Amino acid sequence: MPLTDIARQLLIEFTSVYPATMEERLAAGGLALTEGVEQAIAQGEGWLRDALTELLEQPFSQQSRSPLEVFQEAARFPTAALNAAGAPPVTRDRIAVAALPGDIYGLAPASSQELTSAAWRAHLAWGAAKAQAMAQQVRRPLAGVYTRNLMDRSKIESAVHGAGFDVFLLRNVELVGKAMTGKRPPVAFVDLESPDVDEVVRILAGAGVRVIVYGPHVDDLGLQRAMSLGAADAVPRSRFFGRIADHLPRVV
Repeated sequence: MPLTDIARQLLIEFTSVYPATMEERLAAGGLALTEGVEQAIAQGEGWLRDALTELLEQPFSQQSRSPLEVFQEAARFPTAALNAAGAPPVTRDRIAVAALPGDIYGLAPASSQELTSAAWRAHLAWGAAKAQAMAQQVRRPLAGVYTRNLMDRSKIESAVHGAGFDVFLLRNVELVGKAMTGKRPPVAFVDLESPDVDEVVRILAGAGVRVIVYGPHVDDLGLQRAMSLGAADAVPRSRFFGRIADHLPRVV
């Protein structure tokens, strides 16, 4: 389908700000803008334009990720060039590492607010248009997801959508508490390595949600603790990602 005016404006803003964003973040990390890195940024800009166009041409219901996540992925081009040149990774906090483990030079923005005000407004307009369009569709059952790891989230979303569910993103402990005052998902998948995980498990289990916790197989104590806090099951990552859909109730 052709791009709407809102999608076209978002495409323009995100692609135009990409080179400057990469250069600013390189400078902030004390990283040199070599000829090879500059070429990688140009390659990333072209990829970003194509990937965003492909995403935004799809109906909202088929857009499996956000424009910001595409922008973040485009940072892999200068990242690869820096890594090939032997540049040492920059120091990042634990939350940034969990959310974007491959962003070793801190080039990917955590929010569109870190871009220009025009890009941020374009992203907000796209989000509002998507919310309005999705609200008009027949609602499918929900599955909650609590993780800061974008790769984990992408895998879970794919399995959940394939099983006939929509994803209910649980972004932080405060929003989890508020969400439980409304319509609750029948099941929620919780990453043991996410912040405030104990409190999230308590809140969800206390609200009658079937909580499935997953984490490193070596963290036996963490998995056992999750069960003691009310989780219906706590399983190693490898086993969880091999059978995500098995934890979902049957759609009737």
